[in-house]
Amino acid sequence: VVPLAYKNTPFPKQYTILSNKWGAVQYVLESFFYIRPWQIEEIPKWKMFLLDSGAFTFMHGIEASSKPVDWDGYLSRYIDFINRNDVQHFFELDVDSIVGYDAVKRMRARLEAETGKQSIPVWHRSRGLDEFKRLCRDYPYIGIGGFAIKHIQPSEYGYIRRLVQYANSCGVRVHGLGYTKKDAVSFGFYSVDSTTWTTQVNFGGLSYFNGTEMVVVRPPKGMIGADYRRRREYSLREWIKYQKYLDTKGKWRG
Repeated sequence: VVPLAYKNTPFPKQYTILSNKWGAVQYVLESFFYIRPWQIEEIPKWKMFLLDSGAFTFMHGIEASSKPVDWDGYLSRYIDFINRNDVQHFFELDVDSIVGYDAVKRMRARLEAETGKQSIPVWHRSRGLDEFKRLCRDYPYIGIGGFAIKHIQPSEYGYIRRLVQYANSCGVRVHGLGYTKKDAVSFGFYSVDSTTWTTQVNFGGLSYFNGTEMVVVRPPKGMIGADYRRRREYSLREWIKYQKYLDTKGKWRG
């Protein structure tokens, strides 16, 4: 199985109702910072749900208000949400660049101790190769971050492929954060996510599934696609098709 998860930005309630006509969304990734009550009700219906900590969004909101960042308080709320809703797959607070990796590991230890479950640690290039191998030894499911924020450049994708291949050889599943390009399957990822399904619509275009991949259609220069809501609904329907297609591909299918 190579599930494709969507980071909602946010994911409107009416689209879940509409998607039932096309075959409901099966895999969803949502940020703890953005999740809404109606989404919580939907979690049991999804084949797989991944919860992102939303730590970066939280931090940027605090920075804008000039208040000190209360990481302990945020982590407590994150833990409480996971426990109350029995979330099975959740990411650590991978804020290495802000608090340092030692602090991230302390938060990870508390997160896992108080939920009684392993989190999904997120490897960043700053952690180094030895730490990647250590995570593969200690965890069955890990993430690789840095695609969306350009910390990983296209020229380095070959290196990332080898890392994913190494993880797969250890029986470890890898989530590619912010990576839904057409070659995601060939990387060997177990799961991926991005906001592409909706950001293309935001910029006036849309995308459709041609049977093997997503194709982007952009409006002529100086023009923008009409009826934002209809384009977004269409985009969701097409990405659901792609989601189902990817579910038949790759090492982890079945």
